[in-house]
Amino acid sequence: MASDKKILPFNILDLPALTAITLTLLPQAAALAQTQAKFNTTPLPHSSDFYRPNKDFSGGGASTTDREPLAPSRWAGRRPDYRDEEKRKKEEEAQNAIKAQQEQKRQIEAQKKAEQDKVNAGRQAQINAIEANNRAIALGKAKRWNEAISQHEQAVKLDPSNKQFRINLSAARCTYGVERMSQKDYQGAAHLFRKALTAIGDNALAAKNLSEAISKQGLDPTNADNRLGLGDQLAYSGDLEGAMIEYQQAMQLDPSARTYTKMGDMAMRYGQVQNAASWYRQALGKDQNYGPAHRQLGVIAMSQRDFTAAAASLRRSVVADNKDAVAGQALIDIWRKQVSQNPTLADNHLGLAGAMQLTGDYSGAESEYMQAKNLNPTDARIPRGIASLQAAIKHDAADRHKQAAETFLGQGLKREALAEAGQAIMMEPQNYEYQIFHGQCLEANGDYNGAMNAYRTAVQIKPNNTEAAQRMRELQERGSQPMQPAQQMPPQAARNTDQNKNLYEGIDQGLAQHQSQNAVTDRFNTHDDSALNQMALQSQNTLPTKTINHPQKVAPENSGTKKGTTSGAPPQDQATRQILMQAKQLEEKRDYQGAVDLLRQANLQSAEAHHRLALNLLNLGITVEAVSEFRIASALEPGNKIYSEDLARALNIHKSSLDKGDTQ
Repeated sequence: MASDKKILPFNILDLPALTAITLTLLPQAAALAQTQAKFNTTPLPHSSDFYRPNKDFSGGGASTTDREPLAPSRWAGRRPDYRDEEKRKKEEEAQNAIKAQQEQKRQIEAQKKAEQDKVNAGRQAQINAIEANNRAIALGKAKRWNEAISQHEQAVKLDPSNKQFRINLSAARCTYGVERMSQKDYQGAAHLFRKALTAIGDNALAAKNLSEAISKQGLDPTNADNRLGLGDQLAYSGDLEGAMIEYQQAMQLDPSARTYTKMGDMAMRYGQVQNAASWYRQALGKDQNYGPAHRQLGVIAMSQRDFTAAAASLRRSVVADNKDAVAGQALIDIWRKQVSQNPTLADNHLGLAGAMQLTGDYSGAESEYMQAKNLNPTDARIPRGIASLQAAIKHDAADRHKQAAETFLGQGLKREALAEAGQAIMMEPQNYEYQIFHGQCLEANGDYNGAMNAYRTAVQIKPNNTEAAQRMRELQERGSQPMQPAQQMPPQAARNTDQNKNLYEGIDQGLAQHQSQNAVTDRFNTHDDSALNQMALQSQNTLPTKTINHPQKVAPENSGTKKGTTSGAPPQDQATRQILMQAKQLEEKRDYQGAVDLLRQANLQSAEAHHRLALNLLNLGITVEAVSEFRIASALEPGNKIYSEDLARALNIHKSSLDKGDTQ
């Protein structure tokens, strides 16, 4: 092969080029020599733990030595930076978006399915309602009313928006009610008619038949009180629908505060608080002093934790009716809570004192006023509150006398009723209601003159008082013609008769003439600017009246009393004076029972006779009747200290006897 090589001839002309090539290759040869020298050096020492496995690349695929673990990466355990966090968030957002799209798609599909199911169910309900209605009509034709009404109710329940189904239900109930009424089952018929009105409120036939059924039960269906009473009974038994019907009928008959309040109560039972409050406000629009409406508004305010408004409404309720225990207790509870939360605030004690005073807890009210005074002695409201408490205590005592008088009058004890009424007048002479009742007691005892003056006083206290004016008119109509002046009146005209009694006999001449003039013109006096009114007030309990079984005589001209004046006490008629003289003789003989029997025949308006009768009863040990007679004497002559002192002694004796009876 060497012979084949051609040896090029050396040409001297190529020397410069060869020199340049040589110069160019010399640095490269030097660098190659350095590299070979570097590879031939001894390797650096290294740890046996860090090495790569020797592999056989000849094609066997297996390592020439056993496989050893790789060295750990330098990035192991490092913290992720913001790029990793952004990448992770993007991945999560993408996944959440995919899930949200899937969930939205699932919800849309579920909603479509539910709507379709609802449509299908509605269609099926309508079909079932029509079938139930048709069955009900067939049952009604067969007079199977209970089953027919049940099917009609099922039809209304399945399709409540179908008015025809309600009309059919109302008609079925009404027809069955007519059948029950023909069987004289008036209560059952009334129940069916109310149910018919519940289905269709404008069913005039059902309303008419309901009134007829109520009338068959002995009640007037046109009386609103009767309908309210029926409504209360139905509500108490749990028939709220029937109660609502009766309250609605009562409201149509008498749209008063009471009926509006009943409608509000029904709304409260159904949980319609705002609707109930609206009814109560309408009730107060009819009567702003109607206590139950104020009470219910207070209860609503308490449920809403508006205690300021609750206290105001409850207070108005108790002022209107202090016997409303629910309103009174709720008002006290509110103020007790305020006192417990801040016991050092005088306003809270004043509020509690007022609540207790209104509900009749006078001792508790007095204690709260004292606590408020200790906390704030300079508060000007406290003395006014204490004064009002004292007035309330006095009024309560007077009212107890009036209530006792009403009880006695109802039992036919006319004398006792007059005595108690007199006590009430003594304690509150400016109470026009007491004056009217006092006049009624005087009428019951035959003292028409005293009754007339009592009614006149009531009119003077309250000029627009129609009750007292009406009583005066009735007395004038029952009496004779207006009497003439005293000097022109014949003696027989002053006598009492059972058929024709002069209402003005025994009255002072000037007053009698004035009353006669009023009888012709205004019938009664409504002014308080004349001396005649004062005369009427002064002579209210001092005017002589008729006697029992003894005609009253006219005093002679030469009697000790001046003409035109009235004495401090009513003059005694001759029969009463004789009775008193005979009673004195029996008392000297210690025949107290005989004196009692005799004195009971004396003039009812003789204070001395009542006083003597009381003393004899006390001697007999009949303390209760003695106290009553002492009171009558004191009422007839309130200025007589002897009568009032004897009354006090009798009361002490009666109290002591009661205390002894309790200890035994």
